[in-house]
Amino acid sequence: MELAVVGSVAPPLATPPPYIVAGGFRIVELAALALCGEGRVIIYVEETANFPLILEGCRFEIRRGIPPDVPKMDVGCVPHLLRSRNLRCGGRRVDLGGRELAAEPFTSLADLIQVNAEIMREALSRLREVGVELLKGEVRGMVKGDVYVRGEVYEYTYIEGPAVVGPGSAVLPFTYVRPGTALYYDAKIRDEAKNAVVDAYARKQHGGYLGDSYVAPFVNLGAGTTVSNLKNTLGAIRPSYSAKSYRKLGPVIGEFVKTAIGTLIYGGKYVGPLSHLYGVVDRDVPPLSIYRGGEAAPMDREKAKEYIRRDLAQFGREDLYSYYVEKLVEKPLL
Repeated sequence: MELAVVGSVAPPLATPPPYIVAGGFRIVELAALALCGEGRVIIYVEETANFPLILEGCRFEIRRGIPPDVPKMDVGCVPHLLRSRNLRCGGRRVDLGGRELAAEPFTSLADLIQVNAEIMREALSRLREVGVELLKGEVRGMVKGDVYVRGEVYEYTYIEGPAVVGPGSAVLPFTYVRPGTALYYDAKIRDEAKNAVVDAYARKQHGGYLGDSYVAPFVNLGAGTTVSNLKNTLGAIRPSYSAKSYRKLGPVIGEFVKTAIGTLIYGGKYVGPLSHLYGVVDRDVPPLSIYRGGEAAPMDREKAKEYIRRDLAQFGREDLYSYYVEKLVEKPLL
């Protein structure tokens, strides 16, 4: 079975849209999982990236380039394939039999965060159907519900599923993981996380709350960093990158972002990749910025390259240096 995954979701990240994480797995993995059982699955994308993949139980291959004769599905429609493989969404259709499902595409990460736990339940249920054992990692804490574990769950932790703890990831002692939380690959968290997507090589190893948020790869949240996902007035949160409003929504935090100790980030904000944050963040922060005292100053681009190099070196991923320099420095997102 072949399928092309096309299109994008807002706001812009260095991560190609088909590689964003929804429901604990990358969009390309959700496509493969939905089509599992149709033989070898080939997923075509406009741009490939040498990012970790964690899906088990399905044979699939990702190829760059979109052949004209292959069925296409928008990135924001792929999660719906877990509900029906006869899907009409965003003006496109895939029909592998069964009852037709008409659905609207998810157009932003905020949309995906709202249904993240639901997508995760469907993905974990599908994994069970194809014979994948969910609990394989080292679990010394308490786990309740469906939790996919390939990493380490320390003592004095409590995980309430659905949740994903990917390979090399760790739920550190004295941590409460609430439904919808995903530690994709070599990610670490402490304290409390709820419906939070934490992509590869990201770190939240100190106290602070992370809820209804998207954290891209190579982010480090300093001690005491806390995000808001609910207004005091209980009013609507209206992110700049979406035409919709949401009752609960944390920030979208781009690749390589670093937060100083005690950083507080308002709900619904977009923190662009390679930004450094200090203090209270009550507005969007452009990529490659130093945010302090309510003002964002541009980061020196040569220093930005060095910061990328240092981050990648500590994880042994120097192979991604050219990719990220091109994406974030030579061809800025905004």
